[in-house]
Amino acid sequence: MAKDNRTTMTDFILLGLSDDPQLQPFLFLVFLVIYLITFAGNMVIMGVIKADPQLHTPMYFFLSHLSFVDICPQCP
Repeated sequence: MAKDNRTTMTDFILLGLSDDPQLQPFLFLVFLVIYLITFAGNMVIMGVIKADPQLHTPMYFFLSHLSFVDICPQCP
């Protein structure tokens, strides 16, 4: 007779990077800068592909769409 796996979890603990209130603004700024650089890079990729007619090939079409999905993953 096979036994079923019936693991029961009643708690979910989400730990942040730091509990130190003085370190949290610094970490926020670090991640904000990383996000803004990524966002700007994706916008530049999409803009260059749209502006240059030589880049209107299937490879760059998919690259542009990957940049868009990276910026807006939940967009329809």
